Amino acid sequence: MAQIFEKTGDHVSHHRHGDILKSPVWVGVLFVLLTMPAHLFLDEKSSIALASITLALIGGAYIGFGAADGRARVFWAELAVALLFGSAAFLGLIWHWAFLPLGLALHALWDMSHHNSYRLARIPNWYIPFCVAFDLLAATFFVLLYAVF
Repeated sequence: MAQIFEKTGDHVSHHRHGDILKSPVWVGVLFVLLTMPAHLFLDEKSSIALASITLALIGGAYIGFGAADGRARVFWAELAVALLFGSAAFLGLIWHWAFLPLGLALHALWDMSHHNSYRLARIPNWYIPFCVAFDLLAATFFVLLYAVF
């Protein structure tokens, strides 16, 4: 992970303590730590339902980015892909939980495909590393929760 630096005069100083929350990756980690424990208190069926809703909402975020972008082609592309993530969420709910971590891992790839992309929706710079961290950690959590424990 990249360290956060601030240029002060002729030297570089490292940020400490509260500044770590300015790193989008660490904010993604924090969101996982704050949200995933709820699944530990739910029965498996309810946990899968919550995970399904989470995946559908995460996939749908790009619809807003597509609309804000202003290009109709980009909006429709983002909507189509969001529907694929919604389908993975639905399949995870009605068929097998494995579609949920798979959908989250694929969403991390979708996030990364927006990096320096001119064909896809314009995304705030902080959003991609935040979402990749959240997606991959949440996917790992669900595999551990449903397959191992």
